[in-house]
Amino acid sequence: MLSAEFSAGEDDDESRLDTARLVLRPVRMSDAPAIARHANDRQIAEMTSRIPHPYGLGHAESFLASVDGELIFAITAREGGEFLGLCSLQALERPDTAELGYWLGRPFWGRGFATEAAQALIDYAFEALALGTVEVRCRVVNGASRRVIQKCGFGYRGTGLSTSLVAGRVASETYAMDRRTWESLKAWGGRGWR
Repeated sequence: MLSAEFSAGEDDDESRLDTARLVLRPVRMSDAPAIARHANDRQIAEMTSRIPHPYGLGHAESFLASVDGELIFAITAREGGEFLGLCSLQALERPDTAELGYWLGRPFWGRGFATEAAQALIDYAFEALALGTVEVRCRVVNGASRRVIQKCGFGYRGTGLSTSLVAGRVASETYAMDRRTWESLKAWGGRGWR
C-alpha cells in the first residue's frame, strides 16, 4: 500500500486531485456500471495487463471489491462529473517506486485527458507520497500511450515482455521518472505541465 491515508469511500473530497478539466477521485462501487461500459472494449483490454475481454458488470464489481488500499482514481470530467476512465499508482518491489497506469474510454481518446490525469498522479506521487521514482509501461504497438508518456517527461529504460490477459505475452517498453527529473520539469514549466 502506498498511502495509509487513502480510503476509497463515497465521501472523497479529501482525496481528490483537481486539474484544469478533470477531477481524479478515489474509485467507488457506484463507478461499476461506467467501468464495465467503457472497459468492455477489446482495444482497451489488449493494451492493459489486467482487463479481460469481454468485460461485464460482474468484472467491475469484483475489481472494485478487491482494490482496498490501492491508489486507484476515477478520472472524471470537472464539468458534470462524467466518468472517463481510471488511473492508478501501484507499489513496486523496489522501495520508493510505483508504477503508473491509466486507461480512458474510447469516446474520450485524443483530447489530452490521459496526459492531464497522468501529470496529476505524477505530482501526487512525488509531492504527497514522497516517492523517488515513478515507472510506466506501454505495449510497443501503443503509440497513443507512448505519446502520453513522452509528453509527461518520462525517460526510456528499455524493452521487455509484459503479460496481458487478452493478448498474452507482449512486447512492452518501460519508462521512468525520478524525483530530480520531476523537479526540473516543474521548475521549467515542463511541456504543458500545470
